[in-house]
Amino acid sequence: MEWNIVLSAVVQKLLEVFLPILAVAIVGLLIAKIKLAIVQMRSWNPKATDLLEQAVTFAVTAAEQAGAAKLISDKKVYAMDIAERWLAEHGIHLDIELIDAAIEAAVYKQFNSAKSVK
Repeated sequence: MEWNIVLSAVVQKLLEVFLPILAVAIVGLLIAKIKLAIVQMRSWNPKATDLLEQAVTFAVTAAEQAGAAKLISDKKVYAMDIAERWLAEHGIHLDIELIDAAIEAAVYKQFNSAKSVK
C-alpha cells in the first residue's frame, strides 16, 4: 500500500516537471508546421496565401471586437466563418483545416508579439 502512495507521488512530480515542457514543445512544433505549410502554399499559389493571411487577420480582429462587445459566444467559430466567407468572396476555396491553422497562427502572433518585444 505504501509503494502505491510513493509511486503516485513520484509520477505526479514528474508530470508537474515535464508536462509544461512537453506542452511548449508541442505548441512550437505545431507553429513550425503551420509556418512550413504556409511557405509551401506561398510557393504553390502566392495570391491565395496573401488572401488567406488577410482573411485571418481580418477575421481574428473582428472576432476579438465582437467577443469584447459580447456579441458572440465562440470567437473561433466566428473567425472561421468570417475567414471562410471572405475567401469565398475572393474566389478562394481552401481546406477548413488550413484556415483553422492559419487562424491559430494569427491569434498566437497577435497575442504573443508584445511578449517577445519585452
